Formats: sequence, structure tokens, C-alpha cells
Amino acid sequence: MSGIGVRLGRLFRKDTGRSFMVAFDRTLLEGPSPHADDASATLDRILSTRPEAVLIGPGLIKHFGAKFGFAGAPSIVARIDYPMVAEFRKAGTELYRMVLDPEHAAKLGADAAVMCLIDGFEDPEYAAENISAVAEAARRCHDVGLPLIVEAVLWGGRNADQKDAERLAVTSRIAAELGADAIKTQYPGSEEGMRRIAGSCPVPVLVLGGATQDGAAVETFTRGAIAGGARGVIFGRNVWQRDDIADVAAMLHRLVHA
Repeated sequence: MSGIGVRLGRLFRKDTGRSFMVAFDRTLLEGPSPHADDASATLDRILSTRPEAVLIGPGLIKHFGAKFGFAGAPSIVARIDYPMVAEFRKAGTELYRMVLDPEHAAKLGADAAVMCLIDGFEDPEYAAENISAVAEAARRCHDVGLPLIVEAVLWGGRNADQKDAERLAVTSRIAAELGADAIKTQYPGSEEGMRRIAGSCPVPVLVLGGATQDGAAVETFTRGAIAGGARGVIFGRNVWQRDDIADVAAMLHRLVHA
């Protein structure tokens, strides 16, 4: 098995083949958020939920990497791009940039990297740049033995429906064909839609959580995602942006690893 396979395998629990990951990279895009003013304290709360991995930006790896530096710690997944789309547009314009070299991510201690493949850019030049960036990042990640997780999403301004199962399936498949080792994507709202995405993608598919919802809603779409073939979740605000973090984490462990 290659280094890529070894590191990718560490993101998934051996007994279930699934993964509960927590994403704490939103503050890279918007700065301090409710429940996340103190990055160190928030990371401690996240680590208390015993996830398989935590997704964070390069600065937090640099400053708080020691929190992961022990046997049995969650894996570190590094955000390496900066998608300026949807609510993160700049001056009303969609933009896209890479912010971290895969080689530097590996030097920081990351076990995998995450970047976006965004469908629906208003400017086709940014779509082309994004596609090129994913292909280049996959090559460079693989050169240093780092798995690449591509966040295949419909966040471009041309998409009115960001949960269109067919478009998500297409974008996820393209990401895999460009070299992604796993996919992070949106739950399309039904088991059938999830099955369409996961069933047509040759690499593991995990779902993101989006905005904070009540516990019942989180349970419903997590059940649907797993039943539809998702290999796990990469939830952010639905874990750390709430007071009942321990209860929600316990529920997610149970649903993902049942």
C-alpha cells in the first residue's frame, strides 16, 4: 500500500470503514464566529468529541498542532484553498485562490488536504482555474504521499439549486477523475439522491453539514446520507457551533459507525 493509501485509511475506522470528521475551517473565511472566538478552546471542545479527523486551516495547524501530537489523536486535514463564492464573495465578485502548497501542508503535519471543486462559477475563467488547481494539487499531494479530499459543491452563482443530486454526482465524479482520493459534498436531500452521487463515484464520499440545524434535522439527514452510501460526515457548525456538542457528537458516532 502506498503512503496515500495508508494516510487515507487512517481517516476511516477499521471496524466500520466510515469516518466522523469535524470541519473547523469556516473561520478561515469569516474570522471569529459564535462559539469559536477562542480557537484553542473550540479545538479542545472538538477534540473531546473523539472524531477520526479535524479539518483546519494552516495557521491553526501551526499554532495548535501540538493538540494532535500523541498516539491515538485525530488526523489533521488541512484546508489548502480559499473559495470566495456565495456569502464569501469579494466586492460582489466570485474569486478562487490556492493558499497552501501540498508540500507545506505535509511539513506542517497534515495527514490529508482539502480543496473545493465548485460548479457554477459565473466567470468560466475561474471554473477553468479551479479545475486546473485541483489537477495540480492532486499531482503534488500524491508526490508527497498526501491524500486529497475534494469538496465537490454547487456554490457558484449560476446554480439556483445547490442540492441538485445530478449536478453533485457530475461534480463529484469529475473531482475523482481529476485525482481526488475522497469527496466531500452536500447531502442532496434524499437517500436516492445520495445513492446517485456515491454510486457513480469511484472514491469514498462524505457529506458536509452546512448551517447549524436542530438535532432532529441533523439526525435525519445523517441517516439519509449513510443509508445512501456516504462513508461518513465532515460536519462543522453542526458540531462545534452549539451548546449540546457532546450529545450531538454521540449521536453522530452512533449513526456513522452503526
